Amino acid sequence: MAQKGVQIISVEPGSLAEEAGLRPGDTLLEIHGEAVLDQLSYQYLITREDEADLLLQRPDGSTFEAYVENGGEGIGVDLAQDEVKVCKQNCVFCFVHQMPKGFRKSLYLKDEDVRLSFLYGHFTTLSSSDDAELDRIVRERLSPIHVSVHATDPVARIKVVGNPREGDILRKIDRLLAGGIDVHTQAVVAPGLNDGAIWQQTVDDLWKRRKAGRGSVLSLSCVPVGLTAHREHLPSVQDVGPDFARDWVARWTPEVRKYAKACDGEPWLLLADEWFTRGGIEVPGRAFYSRSWAQLENGVGLVRRFLEHSRRFIKSPRAQGFQGRRVLLLTGPSFAPTLTKVVADLNRAVGSHLRVVAATNFSFGETVTVAGLLCGQDLKYAAHADRDAKGGKADWVDAVVVPSSSLRTVTGPTDQYTLRGAVVREEGTFLDDLTLPQLAAELGVPAVPSGANLSHLLDHLEAADRGAFRGGALTEAFHPAGLNQPQGAYNP
Repeated sequence: MAQKGVQIISVEPGSLAEEAGLRPGDTLLEIHGEAVLDQLSYQYLITREDEADLLLQRPDGSTFEAYVENGGEGIGVDLAQDEVKVCKQNCVFCFVHQMPKGFRKSLYLKDEDVRLSFLYGHFTTLSSSDDAELDRIVRERLSPIHVSVHATDPVARIKVVGNPREGDILRKIDRLLAGGIDVHTQAVVAPGLNDGAIWQQTVDDLWKRRKAGRGSVLSLSCVPVGLTAHREHLPSVQDVGPDFARDWVARWTPEVRKYAKACDGEPWLLLADEWFTRGGIEVPGRAFYSRSWAQLENGVGLVRRFLEHSRRFIKSPRAQGFQGRRVLLLTGPSFAPTLTKVVADLNRAVGSHLRVVAATNFSFGETVTVAGLLCGQDLKYAAHADRDAKGGKADWVDAVVVPSSSLRTVTGPTDQYTLRGAVVREEGTFLDDLTLPQLAAELGVPAVPSGANLSHLLDHLEAADRGAFRGGALTEAFHPAGLNQPQGAYNP
C-alpha cells in the first residue's frame, strides 16, 4: 500500500471534477490531507464528508489544490486500475504451486489482497498485511473481511503456511476485532497437518472470539485439501479420501448443530460441500446452512441451494420449457451424482431428455473433481466421447451445457484490479483459453453455461435457440450467477 496517489484516466464532462480543473493524466494524491492509496481509499475519503479538499499532481510534476462541494458523493472521475497484491506465504497445499505449465500468466498469481477480501469474499492469510494495513482496514471500515486461518496453533500454522513470521494469526485477527471489524474465517484441512487436536484448538480459539455486535468472528468453514497431479518437488501432503471425508462428516456434523443452537439457530461452524461429495454422502437439509448462505462462495451450501431450487422449479409451469429437449450436461465428478438425480426427476416430470456426463479433468489430474476447474479441452473431450458412444451423429444432442463456474467473465461493481503484464481475455473463456464459441464450433451444436439453477439453464437454452452469444459480452446473453467473476485483467 505504498502507492502514492491514483491517476485519473477520465473526467466526466460537466462534473464537479471538471469544474475544479481536474484533467485526465492528473494524479490524485490526497483528500482531506490523507493519502489516496487506491480506488477503495478514494471511495472512502470522497464520501466521508460533504466537501473535499484535494491535492493533485500534473503530469509535469507540479502540484495544485482543488476544493469541491460534493455532498458526500463521487466527483466524476475514473481512476486507473489498482495492481493486485500477491501472497508471501508458501502454503504446502497452495493450488498455484500445483498448476501445470503453459497456462496464462494470471493463473500463477497468488492474490493476497484485503481489498478483494472485502469486496468479493476472497480469502486472505493476512501475510501481506502489516499493522499499518490492519489499521487501514479498521479506519475505512472494510468489514467483514475473509481470513484463511488454517490453524491457530503457531507451530502448526508455520508448518502449513511455510512462513516462520506468520504463525501468530490470532494477533492480527484480535487487532481487527478490537477495531470493530467482523471476520469470516476458513481452514483448508489436510490430514496429519491441521486436523485432530490442531483443528479442535482452531475451533475453540475462534469460537471464543464470536460475540454479539461489532468485532466478531462470524463464521468458520472447513474445506478438504485439494491436490492436483502436478506436485513434483512439493512437500508431501495426504489427500482427503472417501473414508476420511465420511469420518469427518460423522465427527463434525453434530458440532455444527451444537454451535448453531448456541447462535439462535444460525450456523457458525460450516462444512464445505466437498466433505459430503467426497464421502458419497447426501448433503444435509436447509437448516444445516446459514440463513444468508454465508460462505457460499467458499463451496458451503451450493449443492443444497441447487436442490432446493430444483425441487420447486420442477413443480412449476416453467419446467415445461424443457419438454422434448435433448441436452447433454457436462460437470465434474463431484457434482455429477447430484445433478443426475435432479435431471432424472425433471425428465420424468416433463418428458425432457437431459443427460449428465462427468468430465474427467485431464488438465489438473483426475483427483480434481470440481466443475469449476474443468478446462475447455476436458469438456470438449467429454462431449466428443459422448457423441461417439451415441453413434457419432452430428446432431446427437440439441445443445451441450458446461459449468458456469468453468468460464470467466468481467462483472461486478468494479473492474478496478489488474495484474501487471496480464492480457485481458474475452468473456466466455475457459482456464485453458478455449472460448465458448470455439467449443460450440468444435462440437457443431450450441454450447451454453449452466447458470446457477434449472431456471437459468432454461433461459440459456432459449437464448441459444435465438442464436445468442457468438462472443463478446457473455452477460448480455446469459445470467452472471455462477460465472467466475474476477476483476479487470485478473483472470484466474
